[in-house]
Amino acid sequence: MQSIRRTKQIEGTTTPGIIHNGGQHFLIPLQIYEDGMINCWELCDLKELKQKIESYWLGPDVPAGETISIHGLGAYRVEQADWTHNNSSYYEHIERKIRALNPEFRNIFEVTPRLQQQRENRRVSYSPQAVDFAVVQELFYETIQGDGFSIFMKYEGQHYLVHLVVYENGKVAIYQLPEYVEMAIDELATWFRDGTFFTTIDRPVAIRILDLGEVTFSEEQYAENVEDKYKELLDMYKKLTGEQTTFEACRYAYHMYLEDPSEFNRAVMKEKYERVPEHQRMYLGDMDSRDMDYQRIIYTPEEKREV
Repeated sequence: MQSIRRTKQIEGTTTPGIIHNGGQHFLIPLQIYEDGMINCWELCDLKELKQKIESYWLGPDVPAGETISIHGLGAYRVEQADWTHNNSSYYEHIERKIRALNPEFRNIFEVTPRLQQQRENRRVSYSPQAVDFAVVQELFYETIQGDGFSIFMKYEGQHYLVHLVVYENGKVAIYQLPEYVEMAIDELATWFRDGTFFTTIDRPVAIRILDLGEVTFSEEQYAENVEDKYKELLDMYKKLTGEQTTFEACRYAYHMYLEDPSEFNRAVMKEKYERVPEHQRMYLGDMDSRDMDYQRIIYTPEEKREV
């Protein structure tokens, strides 16, 4: 029998959630889709979602004294917190999000025993990559793509965990505030410099996480550099518009050096490498080498490359 397949776009939204994995806690933007599927590091239906909440894989809170990791931002110790939900109300909150996307609550996908057995036989766990987008024109449904990350923000006398998304048109939307805020990407540079956006916690700070609660973080285990986060945002915009990112420019300079290991090419590579946001340099190589060969060439060229 001939095999064919099709790809269907399913729209959705996000809400904060906490993954509890091996004694560690990870704050994620829980992906919620209009067909009733939820992505919490793996795609599941509503029945499986309830099981994941009951088994403490996914939840709406973290005990005081524990540390929460936030991807691309840092890891922070919870001194105290006022959480909005318990397990039951959190499940209901997610279901309400689905009903807002799909008011008729129809065509809700369910993982059948056959599909579950198929997953097990194939040894796969589905976790699709969500794509940020914005509608620019309802007629013919014209959309543009975006990309973004989480960061702390001072706003009207309070502190929030927000999600920045830059779009192809150069606009940046700030989500997870009490109101929608949008600015041009160039206008945000000042806010990264003056402390409006921040990544480090040097004293106990109460952070509002909309839909989840208010958490007082007392100290950081580690945090990314706020200036590097702005560079990352600029790179995201470049990638969306087809320009060469600092990451791509550095990789290109690396290959140019390997082809012609001259001092000129090494100097070019050094300049390109140091433009890459520091927290992203580890991804220049593979999972094992990371950016070690880049550092060897740039800073200790007398060392021979291990093969």
